[in-house]
Amino acid sequence: MADYTSGQINFAGLGNGTDFQTLIDGLVDVESAHKKTLETWKESWENKVTMFQDLGTKLVSLESTLKSLSSMDLFSAKNVTSSKEDKLSATAGSTAMLTSHSIEINQLAKNDIQVTGNYVESLKTPLFTSDGSFTFSYAGESITLSDIPANTTLTGFVNLINNTADSRSKIRATTINSGDGYHLQIYGLDLGEENQLVISNTSGMIFGAGDFLETQNAQNSQIKVDGFPPEVDKWIDRDTNSVDDVIDGVTLNLKETTALNAPVTIGVTTDIDGIKENIKTFVDQNNEVRKMIKELTAVDTSGEKATGSILTGNYGVELLVGQRLKNIISDKGIGFNYAVEVAPDTFEGDMYSALSQLGILTNADTGGANAGMLEIDEDELNEALDKDPDAVVKIFAANYIGESSSPAVQYLSHINGTTEGGAYNIQYTVSGGKLVSATINGNEASVDPDLWQITGKGGTPEAGMAIEVENRSDGTHGTSDADADDALTVDLKVGKVQEMLDALSDMTGRNGPLKILEKNYDSIIKNIEQKIDYEKDRLDLYRQNLKDRYSRLDSLLGRYDQISGQLSSSVNQLSQQ
Repeated sequence: MADYTSGQINFAGLGNGTDFQTLIDGLVDVESAHKKTLETWKESWENKVTMFQDLGTKLVSLESTLKSLSSMDLFSAKNVTSSKEDKLSATAGSTAMLTSHSIEINQLAKNDIQVTGNYVESLKTPLFTSDGSFTFSYAGESITLSDIPANTTLTGFVNLINNTADSRSKIRATTINSGDGYHLQIYGLDLGEENQLVISNTSGMIFGAGDFLETQNAQNSQIKVDGFPPEVDKWIDRDTNSVDDVIDGVTLNLKETTALNAPVTIGVTTDIDGIKENIKTFVDQNNEVRKMIKELTAVDTSGEKATGSILTGNYGVELLVGQRLKNIISDKGIGFNYAVEVAPDTFEGDMYSALSQLGILTNADTGGANAGMLEIDEDELNEALDKDPDAVVKIFAANYIGESSSPAVQYLSHINGTTEGGAYNIQYTVSGGKLVSATINGNEASVDPDLWQITGKGGTPEAGMAIEVENRSDGTHGTSDADADDALTVDLKVGKVQEMLDALSDMTGRNGPLKILEKNYDSIIKNIEQKIDYEKDRLDLYRQNLKDRYSRLDSLLGRYDQISGQLSSSVNQLSQQ
């Protein structure tokens, strides 16, 4: 019995030559239809998850590219030319005006340098003949390095200054080999006349404080910009040769002084080709995502029956991802206002508030290869760039730029990640010479009478946005009607790049639609796997029962064969008698 109930039973065809193994395999295969259906079903869900992951990778790639374009400075390149590059070079940011400036350089900023007049013959010569200390002051702060051991060499003392926490952030030491011997040099790390180095005590050292000679005096750079200041003996002073706070958006890199009445001329121009290249990158990367979503959700109507792609009808992909990205492209920029001509050639609002105004549109053809893809009308884009390149850059790269529409209020700041972009209507009341109340978009706001400041409260879109009151006369200023002519509006502008980055962060985040759908699909796959496992167990039992049944039949037929053989033999013997 054990022989044919074992899973190791092999049929030898002893019965009537029937191949029972093939018979059982065929019966099990027929019984496996439901399991195969489940496996096919599981594979289809696994493919969907893979597509989610591929789409997520594509969105992350788009996010990475957009981050490199996410500010006005990153998106817009401005070139600066210099008439004398050996004396002055410059760089410009997005706020730099397209104009030229003349720069006169009277002196460069320098650090303070002290060198010993005396010297020692070797770097290994002991500099301290007894235990000692070293005191210096830097930028008005006195510092003492104490407990310096006797026999500390010149090299040892240099290392001591350069590696001691109290001194290494302020001064550096080195040596100068004059040919006769080694001199000790100590210099301040910072430029500017405030950073004077004074050595006052060298206890135990063979060099006295008086041995240190000032070979270079710390001083400020001195320049005139466009002839300002006009007085001959007055200059703009800075403690650096990289001056970035004199001309808005322009950093001057001073290299050499200029001769009297021979200033350097710099010119600021917009890098139009660079902006166009960034716009093309923006469009191409968006089209990569659009193309993928299009393929994943396409419907083929060429046959008798329409057939969908792997994610056709998927709400998360078609609406939460695809349609949201399309809306960002087609909608007006957050916090932007359509330009209104208030007088001939005089406009209020934003020159460009939507990408369509730049000739960037979605191909509306149905069925074409480029259907649904973004396209650039080069002529329209060139016209927009010629007219106002800064406005073109702003609709792409504004990164929560606050602007007030009225001199009565001034935008101060917002909190990144908390304050939402948009248009905010301000209304406030001044009574008895004090700011007493304010609303932002109808929501009560916090007021600071001392600072004349209004701040959006938590739990509102304007939370954290700070506004300063400029019109401080008694009365209620502004109106609850945001569309009224006397409305006080502060706009927090968000360009298309940042708006898309915010959306992509939502989509690809832990609680984004793709992750949620992927988790749901994983749950479905696990449920299918449980059903497949149940089917495997059922089929294994079914196979075993078949083996048992046909093993008994095989054995029975074998005995019948044996009896038949014996009877045949007996009949033959009787015939021979």
